[in-house]
Amino acid sequence: MSRFHLIAALFAVALLAGCAATLKGARVPEGFRITRIAGSDPSAPFDVSQSGALASVSAGKIEITDRNGNLTSIPDTPAGALCFSPAGDRLAAAFPSQGETTLRLYDAAGKMVAEARVPGRVTSLAWRSGQELLAGALTIKKFSFGSDLKSWLYRWDGTTAPAATLLADVTLRPKVARMPEEMLYNQLFIAVSPYGDEIAYSTLKDPPVFSPYLKVSIRNLETGGESEVAKTTMGAGKVAYTPDGEGLLVGDDKGTGKISLRELKKVANWPSPARSPAISPSGAYTFLDTQLFLGDRVSATFPSGSRGIFLPDGSGLALSHQGALYLVSGLNDRPAPALPSDLDRLLKLRRLKSQGLITEGEYQKEKDKGSTP
Repeated sequence: MSRFHLIAALFAVALLAGCAATLKGARVPEGFRITRIAGSDPSAPFDVSQSGALASVSAGKIEITDRNGNLTSIPDTPAGALCFSPAGDRLAAAFPSQGETTLRLYDAAGKMVAEARVPGRVTSLAWRSGQELLAGALTIKKFSFGSDLKSWLYRWDGTTAPAATLLADVTLRPKVARMPEEMLYNQLFIAVSPYGDEIAYSTLKDPPVFSPYLKVSIRNLETGGESEVAKTTMGAGKVAYTPDGEGLLVGDDKGTGKISLRELKKVANWPSPARSPAISPSGAYTFLDTQLFLGDRVSATFPSGSRGIFLPDGSGLALSHQGALYLVSGLNDRPAPALPSDLDRLLKLRRLKSQGLITEGEYQKEKDKGSTP
């Protein structure tokens, strides 16, 4: 779908719903427009598909609004996570309850096409490809001396049982273990590299004589090779890959930084913390909870508690705030960079690097000259 048709379709949704362009407290430049397009419960998940469909949780139910304004309600318990497949033809949802989570896949009409149960609470969903869903989950066992917190990665093809991989296992001191469960369960988030071969994720660490913190790691899904790339504060929120796959956005309680995965150091910084950072398809715009940046300049500001997801064509931002989902249009982004034509060769190099068989320098040299070692 073209940029014009995607925006036109979403405006049609707003008009059919009889909604006004209101978001109290927002400050946007000339040429931007804000339109209310759907309901979205506070703090509830939402997502936008490649075709421009919107999925949100409204009044406890999942609602899918397609680009023609047709609304499909899924009468289920409130979902803890939602994520459209890359093609937008399936919606993944996670429903946590009593120590386990039910994963479900729905088609574009809202019909459930697959279901599976996994132990623990799923806190994050991401599609590796159109055939494989990734789910990050936490399990907590309480003991007199503290609690055992385990982080899990589940890989599910929608047919066979989800395959589990243990990402981390940490014993929490009693003081940390007594924190509210919602805080403890808000520490594991996963993001998939644009190449589809790697994830970035955050895990809670609780060293005996230091304050607890989050470790941010990357993991190659084929080799299992891992490396730590950053440390940040508890409750820092999600991590996000840059469109070229060579950087990560990582926030803390003071701001948000871009970490170079090549140099393993911060190469850019925004003075705005972000629990739900988002990057536009080309990387020109960055949304950090209350501020929309164009490069390092603030382009627009929004009320506290706002959460955003860029439209796939970069022409707008879907924004959730206090029970409503808004479309912020007027952005001037470019398409996401195309994957390299020699992707198989690049993926091989990335596998070798993750196994420690080549150094970062050797990886960059071979990548640049275009020949596999």
